[in-house]
Amino acid sequence: MKPDVFKFGDRVRKVGGSYQANGTIRAAFQTRNGQQRYVFDFDTPAGLLHIFNHEQLEPLNNESQSEHEKSAG
Repeated sequence: MKPDVFKFGDRVRKVGGSYQANGTIRAAFQTRNGQQRYVFDFDTPAGLLHIFNHEQLEPLNNESQSEHEKSAG
């Protein structure tokens, strides 16, 4: 089940559109008209940031940020 909102450090997958990607939420905020947005930090290429809406993201198999950092380090 998809959460109502994602929070800093959540591991997520970008879905839909022309590509999919795994990454980590670095920030969550609302636009002026109240729409939820997220700063998504791509795993590959590392460090690439992009802003997505809630519908473009889904939880990534309960993988925590600390588990991801261990596997990347």
